[in-house]
Amino acid sequence: MKKSKSFLQLLLVLVMTVTLAACGKKEDSGSAQKKEDKVLLVNFEGMSKLEVEEWINQNSISRDRVFYAYEYSDTVQEGKIISQSIAPGLPLGDENLTVTLSNGPDPDGMVELVDFSQMTSEQIQKWFMYQGFTNVTVEYVTDTNVPAGQFVGLNTTETKVRRSQPIVVKLAAEKTAPQTVSVKMENMNGWTKQQVEYWANMNQISVDYGYTRSASIPAGNVVTFSPGTGETVAGGSKIKVVLSIGNEITAIDLTGMNRTQIEKWGSDNGVQISWLQCWNKTAAGTIFWNQPNSGIMRIGDIMRVYISVGPIPVKDYTGLSYQNNFLGWFNSINSQYNQSAGLKVRITEKEVTDRESGVILSQSPNSGYINPSETITMVIAKKVAPTPKPTAKPTPAPTADPRVRIPSMIGMSEYDFKRSLHAYGVWEGRRTETYSRYVDEGYITWNETGVFYPEETVDYEVSLGAFTLDPDDWIGLPYDRLENYINSVNRFGADVELHPSMIDVGDPSDSNKVLQIMGPEENGDIHVRIGLYIPQEEEEYFPDDGEDDIVDDDDDDSNG
Repeated sequence: MKKSKSFLQLLLVLVMTVTLAACGKKEDSGSAQKKEDKVLLVNFEGMSKLEVEEWINQNSISRDRVFYAYEYSDTVQEGKIISQSIAPGLPLGDENLTVTLSNGPDPDGMVELVDFSQMTSEQIQKWFMYQGFTNVTVEYVTDTNVPAGQFVGLNTTETKVRRSQPIVVKLAAEKTAPQTVSVKMENMNGWTKQQVEYWANMNQISVDYGYTRSASIPAGNVVTFSPGTGETVAGGSKIKVVLSIGNEITAIDLTGMNRTQIEKWGSDNGVQISWLQCWNKTAAGTIFWNQPNSGIMRIGDIMRVYISVGPIPVKDYTGLSYQNNFLGWFNSINSQYNQSAGLKVRITEKEVTDRESGVILSQSPNSGYINPSETITMVIAKKVAPTPKPTAKPTPAPTADPRVRIPSMIGMSEYDFKRSLHAYGVWEGRRTETYSRYVDEGYITWNETGVFYPEETVDYEVSLGAFTLDPDDWIGLPYDRLENYINSVNRFGADVELHPSMIDVGDPSDSNKVLQIMGPEENGDIHVRIGLYIPQEEEEYFPDDGEDDIVDDDDDDSNG
């Protein structure tokens, strides 16, 4: 016979199963989630990755909801957006957004060569640049009838070649004694390192690179160059180019620093520091954790730093009411300091004749301090009537009410729970299971309460303990299998959440596979790193003077 939970039992179950904010829990709320879900998508096609990042910041979108994919395109400039998984004008909703960017022309794509005989050397150079060729050099040859600087031929007789194929452009040398060839500096603003290397190789110029951080210029793109645009540079000489290292910062472990040092680190790197106080086993004032403490951050991101307020002082409630006295203190402690206490309680009942039901007979610990997530054990009175004394002439007793009242037995072991039911004259009914961070495995998380007749059944729920995940079981498997598994265990109260991030991999067979799992953390977060295959040889689109720069994720590669 199923009965609904009373308000009091619902409240107690909520206390026992509320998610531990655990100093490090993300600050999400229903209203914030709804606001984010209502953000309407704009048309990203033709934009750069930097513009998407600005949209993410302006609309306070969680970064783990936006993924980037890459594919070759002969029509869309490298670094510009080809497509998006959610159409413009639609809300973000509960879906993740995938933005596909162009990797430029396919290096293995075939290109039809043109007649270069009427082109100048500069025109030939730019033709190969705009067609996406990656391995073009110039060679000057003598003893020809062609005027100096004009086209002589190529190192191939083919009419159609791959973009990655080595191409040698042969130009006529001066008839007189060899002279140093001079070239004019291009406007390199916004060029990638690969574009600079391409131009320098074509013109036999060496490059001295420097690096600086920039919030406006993507990593790997040119910030400054010297000599300036239009100035003459002699062949074999050296130019200076300063590249952006972008606005990315590597998060570090700050626990060895004091508050002043941490504030300075945040100021130096453009990171906001958010200070959070938490119950913790370390001494009050100790900085014991920061989140994130590894990986990539960006200028303007928030670093959460957690300060201990010390372990939890314990009060002795022996002789007082569990319901009226202890629960108020218990709920208060678990709600303080970012809900970081995570205390649990384990209860057993003892039949007595001289104390009211619900009175705490013993408590452990009952003094001193306790660390977060530990358990307080209690023995609570269950009043029974004393054995009546025999009388010489017993009088007929009124018919007793056969019904019994079943109390909440949350925190009691399943074995003791069944014994208690049998003592009341009722039986155990439907048994369900749930994961719980606050009730140990094998102990009661909920039971039906109220008035029952003898031989009726009482439904109940048993803890499976805190949900755990063995990373070795999932490394190398497709991410969607892990996602389906997590959705399944969450239906049984696991209360965990996946936070995926992508890692470039060199093997396409590792794409979309789980490479690393961290967690679950105390707040239920599981961080998963997933393989994303991006071909290493990426081709560049060379912009006209003044054209916007493009993002190049492989800024350390050189094309020769």
